[in-house]
Amino acid sequence: MLYKKNISKSKIVLLKGENGRNLVEMSLKNKNFNISVIECYKKVFKIINNHLEIKKWRSYKINTLIITSGEVLNKLNETIDILNKNEWLFKCKLIVVGNRLHKIAKDIGWKDIITSNYANNEHLLSVIKRCNFYSAKEDLNL
Repeated sequence: MLYKKNISKSKIVLLKGENGRNLVEMSLKNKNFNISVIECYKKVFKIINNHLEIKKWRSYKINTLIITSGEVLNKLNETIDILNKNEWLFKCKLIVVGNRLHKIAKDIGWKDIITSNYANNEHLLSVIKRCNFYSAKEDLNL
């Protein structure tokens, strides 16, 4: 493996969010890279009027959600009351990124979950196309 030749010379700084996952950090350390971690940002959720937003989403007939973060998935679960979850939210199709989010979504209560392997726009668009969410003539401009 090419990278092993200069391991001792490699000095890596991993920039991540406050309390972020340690998967990349642990993987690099296990491969004996010299790594420093800097927590350089913090996610702060916007304060919204939950009742008004849910009412809007339901009136727009939202039936599919794309979630790329466990924090967003958990916040959504905390934000929406049980009645709206059962009458609407859990009936929505859910597209998540990775098996970890799939498991979280299933544990929360979703049944119709599609798992994407990547969070980039190109891959998510291909998942949407494969699931026939829109006709080929439409342009989603993602």
